[in-house]
Amino acid sequence: MTTAAPHATWPGVAEDQVEALLADLQLERSGLAPRDPEPTADRVVRLGDALAALGLTGFVAELRGRTPRVPGVRSVLDLEADEDGRRASYRVRHAEARAVADDIWAWLRQRRDSAPPRSPWWAAESTLPLPADSVRTMAAATAPVGDLTHLTGAWAESCGLRRHTAEYNWRWLMLGKGLPLPGNKPLPRLNPLINGLVEQARGHGLLPRSHLVQIIRRPNTPSMVMPVRLPGMSLLSVPTAVTPVTVQYLQHEIAHLTEHGLRPARAALLDRWAFDPLRSEGWALLLEHLVCSPAVLAGLGLADDTADAVCRFLRQEERFSRGMMAVDLALDRDLENCASLTEALEAAAAHAARTGLCWAPELLLLRQISILNWRSYVAGYAWRDAVLDELTGRFGTHWYRRDEPWTALLSALADNGSAAGFLHALRVAPDAGAQGPAPTFHDERSEVTA
Repeated sequence: MTTAAPHATWPGVAEDQVEALLADLQLERSGLAPRDPEPTADRVVRLGDALAALGLTGFVAELRGRTPRVPGVRSVLDLEADEDGRRASYRVRHAEARAVADDIWAWLRQRRDSAPPRSPWWAAESTLPLPADSVRTMAAATAPVGDLTHLTGAWAESCGLRRHTAEYNWRWLMLGKGLPLPGNKPLPRLNPLINGLVEQARGHGLLPRSHLVQIIRRPNTPSMVMPVRLPGMSLLSVPTAVTPVTVQYLQHEIAHLTEHGLRPARAALLDRWAFDPLRSEGWALLLEHLVCSPAVLAGLGLADDTADAVCRFLRQEERFSRGMMAVDLALDRDLENCASLTEALEAAAAHAARTGLCWAPELLLLRQISILNWRSYVAGYAWRDAVLDELTGRFGTHWYRRDEPWTALLSALADNGSAAGFLHALRVAPDAGAQGPAPTFHDERSEVTA
């Protein structure tokens, strides 16, 4: 992939200077040293007019941690194998959530009260522009709240756990902790798993070999991707332990990584950094869907019977996660009519009760801060299913084994537009032929650094 020649964005300022600043801010936020010796704070001041002209002022403030404080809790819910340890960690987290509940409620009310007319309050939480059609789709997203105890009960029974409705236990169970796997056939270690997923993406043409993937290891954290320089490099933050959902998490984040890596080099800088959350999450969920295939997991080094067990669990985990997000959406709707924190917590408790799970209302209220994410996921599942319908209708159930679908997806992914634009581009993409060869996988080693 080639880099476009820089062009002036402001008198005396070239676009590559702004992009270099964004890269260094990302590195600093990740705890890594910036590349340029000039302090980033000085460059933010020097390039301030250019940042404003490009619409990147808010994004830079977010990268620097200069946006208004969002209330939250500091403790990490450690998911120890010991149930007493899980219970103790949960007590700490719940106590912190109770302590900041007033702040959370005030934050939510302020966001609702200051939202522009006819605009969802959560749309303003993005520091970069959101496509209007995707905002409308996410605002209309809904899902029924249902009982989830049949899933947690089945998981708990399989590993001999009794209190499957306690939050400190069901959060442990939904990671696949305790999931019985066939004897002497463990999950792959993290390095081979990352390399396998990255190489798989490269083999499908989703990730240019010129795009470097640098790994940051962080215990007890979910995976995430941070683009550093587009095109050229991404950071992939990963947990240190491998559980059944680690496969899913990594595939999800590598999907985000491919979207960053394939963003057209000659696009405007704002377009290279702004992503439609509905399209991004839907795309990640599409690739996540692949690791629910035993054949794909076997290709990553899992024994056949282990791959079958993990796939069954991942399908259950998706149903469970979608059930959790249904609660988030229902609570978001009801909070509009709540006049006090007490009413908000009562609404949270009522929705939690419908799931059959013991779910602290303060922690459920805390999840409202991320409602843009949850709406992106709920709407993203529907978008993913529409994409799958298109792919299977044109290329068959095993579409992912053929070249033509990947070519069509790459063509749609190269566009900077919205989720709706992606789906339209996919539908009008010409077929390469009625039949095609199996995907070509490159033999050389992936550029993944620890």
